[in-house]
Amino acid sequence: MNLRFVQYQKEKMVCRAYPTMLLMVLCAGLLWLSGCEKQEKAAEVKAEFAVDKEYKKGPLTVHVKVDRGEISIADTVRLRLEATIDEKYEVTMPGVAEQLKPYELGLLDFRSFPDRLVEDNRLLVQREYVLAPIVSGSYTIPELAFMFTEKQPAAGGDTAQEATAEPAGGHELRTEAIPIEVTSLLDEKRGDLTITDIKAVAELPQTHKRLWMGIAIAAAALAAAATILYFLLRKKKEKLIRILRPAHEIAYERLRKLTEEDLIGKGQIKEFYERISDILRRYIEHRFDLHAPERTTEEFLLEARQSQTLSENHKTALKNFLEHCDMVKFACYAPSTAEIQKTFDLTKEFIETTRLDQCRIDVTEQVMPPQAAEPARSM
Repeated sequence: MNLRFVQYQKEKMVCRAYPTMLLMVLCAGLLWLSGCEKQEKAAEVKAEFAVDKEYKKGPLTVHVKVDRGEISIADTVRLRLEATIDEKYEVTMPGVAEQLKPYELGLLDFRSFPDRLVEDNRLLVQREYVLAPIVSGSYTIPELAFMFTEKQPAAGGDTAQEATAEPAGGHELRTEAIPIEVTSLLDEKRGDLTITDIKAVAELPQTHKRLWMGIAIAAAALAAAATILYFLLRKKKEKLIRILRPAHEIAYERLRKLTEEDLIGKGQIKEFYERISDILRRYIEHRFDLHAPERTTEEFLLEARQSQTLSENHKTALKNFLEHCDMVKFACYAPSTAEIQKTFDLTKEFIETTRLDQCRIDVTEQVMPPQAAEPARSM
């Protein structure tokens, strides 16, 4: 009797212990997964930047991060500045745009993160810049100066304790220059490239009269349906939020797409010159309101000479650029590797030296599909 009772008590204690043991196992598993997630996030942040240099001075710690040390002329480089400082001090971030040398690396975009507190009640200040090269070569992100000062005590506070003496203007932490290698658009081993002859004009095939009549009727029906649909949608629209982009950003994006297609590597030199000429012509139309794409080179240059918005240097550069492109497109001229690279560099340099953030183009129809471009109704 007693043995049965003891056995029953043991089984009862084991049953009571099962939920506690299960809960402990679950907690341990969650802690392990949390640690793995933190390690993975830290590894991802570290892999995001190829260069991460740390500098310390007093209460200030600075990280200068660059995502790549070598880029092509069609790419961009991302620069992030992180300053961590004690809560009793204030830090002033450097002006990156003022430090960049002209015709080397240009500032394409800027982002400021909200300040936040990290470990030991230290304040983290972050700034991120997107830099774009003007021409190929070896450049550097210059030395940057971070200034920090001790915060002044609040008015009416305890003035018995003397403030720590510091130099006029505060303390300075200066970083080192970071080299950036910008590679050329073309491979040096490709040498001179040739263009295939222009194909003869192809004749249209003979078709039956009934076929043309059917096509005409179908086209008329489609046009009528499109017109009806247009007016129906127009009645529903009250206000459409427009999307505007600077003219130079559109031109840079088209240049990057052009390099990704690698027309030079495929031997399509004529197509490359047609595309890059169209990119610059459309940028001029957006930036200076000159109708370049629809006109011949002679007509456009005549209007450009009368323009007051273009400088004499820009007019001369445009004349040489367009005449060189016409020779390749219409005269079967075979440019050398150096001439192709120079044409690409001149296009980027012209866009960079004439860029204007206030000159924005409506790209709503290009970015938003019809079903997504719903009207925004006013309240």
